[in-house]
Amino acid sequence: MPHPVRSPLPPTTRRRRHLRRALTALTAAVASVASVASVALVVTAVPTAVAAAVATAAPAAAPAAPTAATANVPVVGVASGKCLDVSGASTSPGARIIIWPCSGHSNQAFTATAAGELRTLGGTRCLDVAGSSTTRGAVVQSSTCSGGANQKFDLRTGTTGAATGATVVVGRQSGLCLDVTGASTASGAFVETWSCNNQGNQAWRTTLSADTQPPSAPTSPRVGGLTCRTVTFAWNAATDTVGVTAYDVYHDGQLMTSVGGSTLSTSLTVVPGATWGLYVNARDAAGNVSQASATVTIAPPQCQVDTTAPSVPTGLRGTASGTTVTLTWTASSDDVGVRTYDVYRGGSRVGTVTGSGATPPVTTFVDSGLAPSTTYAYSVTAADATGNVSARSASVGVTTGAACASAVCGVAQVATDTDIPWGLVTLPDGSVLYGRRDARTLVRLDPATGGKTTVGTVPNVSGTDGEGGLMGLAVAPTFGSDPWLYVMHTSPTDNRIVRYRLTGTGTGLRLDTATGQVLVSGILRNKYHDGGRLRFGPDGKLYASTGDAQNPDSAQNVAGLNGKVLRLNPDGSVPSDNPFGSYVWSYGHRNPQGLAFDSQGRLWEQEFGNSVMDETNLIVRGGNYGWPACEGTVGTCGTTGYIAPKRTYPTSEGSCSGIAVVREALYVACARGARMYRAVISGDSLTSVQTYFAGTYGRLRTVEPAPGGLWLTTTNLGDKDSTADNSDERILRVTLGP
Repeated sequence: MPHPVRSPLPPTTRRRRHLRRALTALTAAVASVASVASVALVVTAVPTAVAAAVATAAPAAAPAAPTAATANVPVVGVASGKCLDVSGASTSPGARIIIWPCSGHSNQAFTATAAGELRTLGGTRCLDVAGSSTTRGAVVQSSTCSGGANQKFDLRTGTTGAATGATVVVGRQSGLCLDVTGASTASGAFVETWSCNNQGNQAWRTTLSADTQPPSAPTSPRVGGLTCRTVTFAWNAATDTVGVTAYDVYHDGQLMTSVGGSTLSTSLTVVPGATWGLYVNARDAAGNVSQASATVTIAPPQCQVDTTAPSVPTGLRGTASGTTVTLTWTASSDDVGVRTYDVYRGGSRVGTVTGSGATPPVTTFVDSGLAPSTTYAYSVTAADATGNVSARSASVGVTTGAACASAVCGVAQVATDTDIPWGLVTLPDGSVLYGRRDARTLVRLDPATGGKTTVGTVPNVSGTDGEGGLMGLAVAPTFGSDPWLYVMHTSPTDNRIVRYRLTGTGTGLRLDTATGQVLVSGILRNKYHDGGRLRFGPDGKLYASTGDAQNPDSAQNVAGLNGKVLRLNPDGSVPSDNPFGSYVWSYGHRNPQGLAFDSQGRLWEQEFGNSVMDETNLIVRGGNYGWPACEGTVGTCGTTGYIAPKRTYPTSEGSCSGIAVVREALYVACARGARMYRAVISGDSLTSVQTYFAGTYGRLRTVEPAPGGLWLTTTNLGDKDSTADNSDERILRVTLGP
């Protein structure tokens, strides 16, 4: 039923507001003329240091002018014939939303973003439900855009009553409709939220629709003026149907800075001696993000000439516990600073302990999975950031015990590959099936012999010149009678989940591409942040991790598929008990990859952070894990509704991808950290965390349960491009202790 009518504004107040609108319109017109008159004088400044690079690149194109017909359009009430209006054209947060005779001014012009916002006043303010209220009668106002759930709306087409064929605006947080108070048609009547009833005061005529078209990728990325601490990065403008509003500059998937849409170069702070891949994405006002530019590799020099090696490590000593050896030594000294220690067993390097520019490396190392009753000789060298290496320390001999008494008892190399082994599953016959990410092929591995046979090539897989391609694999518990292989991969247009039947057995196992079914499509892709892990749960459902595709806002949009953990039936349908009526199971994730279930049927997830910390999460139905407001425990993480991680890791010791649970212990494979973590699951906590293989095998990508242990794969070469067969990787079998 209609609710009571509030009194319209008095005539004097209305006249003052008309005057303010007229002045606003005049100011906007003058600004527009001034902008047009100055176009010929606008030049994007490029520092002298990049002049040579700019000269050899294609001419920079001017940013595209807004042209979309659905941007900055009015929203007209069906019952009143009046426009949705920011009262008094006020730019102050909290200005009320009213209806008013249509004037064409900017306070009556709205743009719908892909994130669900309704922006007005030239895109500077968002429609907002005051106080994040989910109760009827909540005030609707104009406020600073925050990305909050109270600023997200769905545009739906009415199907009954006065709303038939019109637009109904529904708040995502409350499920309530945008409503003119008391069904009033008077100028100045307030707008609020109310139970959806399909009446004329909740029906709107508009051409408004979300801008879902991303900008084109920026072109001709280039650098100049590289020093040990800085570099200037420049690019040519992207184009967009509405207009580019920002550029986001990354190195290797890590956001460095964002600049305005008219800026085509920026100065960056770099790390001496670090090799980075720089690239840039374009972003529009609706939050759509382009595909990334090409990558430019930089290698900043050291800031000073350094030819002096660190001193030789001293005091090396070791102790054995079963088949595990723990080494300690006295730190080396250096005129600049020790960056790494390399640990040698006999003549072979078996580990690397790494520090940062600010923190020296620790002076301890654990060597696991050794043979029982065997004496090993160890030595250590120190290196600085320039690459000067000390002589080896004095050798120390350590004899292992008669039997394994630790969690990790042995490691054996079963196979190598010239591509990145990414997804990996154990089949019922004990053989292993793994995917080669960039080569896009599937391989069957016989663990007993190390023999490999090609099973097939997955169709329509595309690289991203980053970390996309052939990613997660899964088989259902019913595989023996229903041999479907589930695959997550990047296509030329999106990320998707597909399935194919496998035929034959043993070395005759083959992928039947004619049986292919696309289960989920439309998951946004980008150079990095593509997620990609698949895992069947004890409930028989398939779970998938999806990255934010370098569009952080997508992680909080429950209407989208990115920055999520998804849950689907094996046939691709949506389970009836999913929390949002879609595939979305949890949200607020940056780039989740690892998925694993414990014996209680609980889902654990491993997630890449940006530059501060990675996180391990315990996933719950409908849970919000905070990205982009939170990175681990950093940011506005105290906000009600955000679920905190169970453990965090500094990115220098993490960048972890795959996880597995074996006998109530969680194993985590880390790339940049070049190590495997083991943590005991105790209640809903992770305790007794231990580190294994720190630097022994380099970057680790995938860890999966194996009979009696784990499968572990490396990702050392070519894992940041889409070039096939430019790697030298290992597939390891880890034997676990009692």
